[in-house]
Amino acid sequence: MSDTNAAPAENPYDEDELWGHPKGLYVCFTTELWERFSFYGMKYLLVLYLTKYHLFTDSMGLDVLGAYAGLVYALPLIGGMIADRYLGMRKSVLFGGVLLSLGHLLMAVEGHQAINYAAGTRLVEDLTLASGQFFAAGTVLTQDILWQDTAALKVFYFALALIVLGVGYLKPNISTIVGKLYSRDDPRRDGGFTIFYMGINIGSFAATLLCGWLGETYGWKYGFGAAGIGMIIGLFTFMYGQKYLKGLAEPSDPEKLRKPLLGPINTEWSIYLLSLPVIAVLWWVIQREHIVLLSQNILLIIAIVGLVLYSMVHKKGESNNKVAYTIAGVAIVTACYAVLVNLHFIPGSEALAENILYGSIALIVAFVVYGFMTHNSAEFGRTVVLMVLILSTVVFWALFEQAAGSMTLYADRVVDRDAFGITFTAAQFGSLNAGFIMLLAIPFAALWVWLSKKNLEPSTPVKFGLGIIQAGLGFGALVFGAQFPNEAGQVAMIWLILAYLLHTTGELCLSPVGLSAVTKLSIGSVVGVSMGTWFLATALSETVATRLARMAAIDTPSGEEFDIAAALVSYTNLFEFLMYTGIGAGVFMVVISPLLRRAMHGIH
Repeated sequence: MSDTNAAPAENPYDEDELWGHPKGLYVCFTTELWERFSFYGMKYLLVLYLTKYHLFTDSMGLDVLGAYAGLVYALPLIGGMIADRYLGMRKSVLFGGVLLSLGHLLMAVEGHQAINYAAGTRLVEDLTLASGQFFAAGTVLTQDILWQDTAALKVFYFALALIVLGVGYLKPNISTIVGKLYSRDDPRRDGGFTIFYMGINIGSFAATLLCGWLGETYGWKYGFGAAGIGMIIGLFTFMYGQKYLKGLAEPSDPEKLRKPLLGPINTEWSIYLLSLPVIAVLWWVIQREHIVLLSQNILLIIAIVGLVLYSMVHKKGESNNKVAYTIAGVAIVTACYAVLVNLHFIPGSEALAENILYGSIALIVAFVVYGFMTHNSAEFGRTVVLMVLILSTVVFWALFEQAAGSMTLYADRVVDRDAFGITFTAAQFGSLNAGFIMLLAIPFAALWVWLSKKNLEPSTPVKFGLGIIQAGLGFGALVFGAQFPNEAGQVAMIWLILAYLLHTTGELCLSPVGLSAVTKLSIGSVVGVSMGTWFLATALSETVATRLARMAAIDTPSGEEFDIAAALVSYTNLFEFLMYTGIGAGVFMVVISPLLRRAMHGIH
């Protein structure tokens, strides 16, 4: 009791507190608010910008969004490792902030708008295409030709590469700094994270409203430019507020950073310099979505099977389990082969590859069954449950992340966006998720507490299932609303708002407990790998989301008027598929939840 009473007197943060929390929290809050402002301000404009300004086809625009978003959610794992071992969190956030600021400002370089020349057009000036093909002035075109500003597009891809790398350095470390500001048993810790995460939603809400309006009303460069200015404000805020971090975000071994690595160049600056070639690699990969998808699939297969295998053989005396190693190895090889064929990286029959994929899934199931028969330990059971939960999140986020893809295009093309004398832009609807979270996060948290007191709180697998079901029901609202178009063939915006509401309530069921489940269910020695697998699944879902959105891709030939009725049918077919997928996957999770809960061995 005396130690507890004495603690406040020894608290080094008392003189630097604001509203009961360390001032460093508000530095992180503001930095993250503006970083998320820049990120979401750009994200919801991305597909619209590519399809309406540079005249990308829907599929091409969605591919860029999928590759970009997939990389954004994958690189923080590497950025966190570099910060832990070398740079420290403060230096990583500063470097990431500089990269992000440069990237977002370069997004404002929009170049010249693309032009579609219809067949039969007589050119009034010389025309050179990206392929090098030349048409002299006066030429009458015999086919449709698309001219794009390739120089501006190269800058655009370079900007995306800077943003991806910047997020990789900044995103994982700013959250870690918040945790460092509190001791493990500090009762203010959860409240501090609540304030911090509110900054994320405020930034997202404001960005999609402001940048979405600027970009579509006054010009894309103004929307992207506003996002860039937001990131610069966040960077300077962090630079000014470093003194309030009290040295908690410094490198663990400063001497290591001073040692020469590249000739006379020390380790710290070597890391910065070695990041430059990575930008070039990212610039190339962002333009090749299929490579991103392939990497995500193969790494996730290896991670999931590897973690389950580790839970079986990591104990002393069990490292020579040849049966387990053989089944796991064959499952990984066959699954990877099937993925390579389906993504056209190696020749082969897609039908055969599909059958092999089913076979590899059967092998993985047999592997798990073998594990329960021979290694039915608490660690094994919990690991299997965690892998099931991770795979289920791919379904949820693939549905949820339609927001920046198919749902934004739907809002632009099909939804009646006039209300109260205001015409909302398509990108502005992205603010609904953040707005609903700010309204509903506290009531949901209170609901779980109330249900817990009555012993009625759903288990983690049931919460996951309920979240996925609600994601499916959100698309059900769009399918239902499509039956009531107005005279112009447009759908009332209330159905899109309802879809966002249901997606948000689903997120509140699944997302807050997700990271907690990773820390509770994974084996202590591989918590980092398990967390990396969680984020890898999230990255995969981003790319899968855009692949799904391509099912409703609409490419209108040059000179033809956009057919709203045909678009409504196309999007409704997609949303109906997503509705049944979400509801089916969610119900499946609820049905198997008793088995999963038993395998969790007491973890709720």
